Amino acid sequence: MPRTGVQMKHRDIPEKTPPYQSYIVRCWQEHSVHAGREIKVWRYSLQNSHTKRRRGFATLEAMLVSLQAELDKSAETG
Repeated sequence: MPRTGVQMKHRDIPEKTPPYQSYIVRCWQEHSVHAGREIKVWRYSLQNSHTKRRRGFATLEAMLVSLQAELDKSAETG
C-alpha cells in the first residue's frame, strides 16, 4: 500500500538553537603562592548544556563578559 504522508527521522530534523540558553557554572578555589604568601583564588568554568562546550576562566568578571557575548550572539542568530 503506498504511503500517503512523509515520514521524517530524527536525524532529518535540522538542529536549532533552543529559545533559551542553559549553562552550568562551576566555581572552585585553588591555592596560589604570591610574593611568598599562599593565597586562595577562585576559578570558574562555564559549560553550555546544549553544546557541551566548556571554558575555564581565571576571574568571575571574565566569565561574565564571555557569557554576555554568547547571549548577545545567540540573540542575533536566534
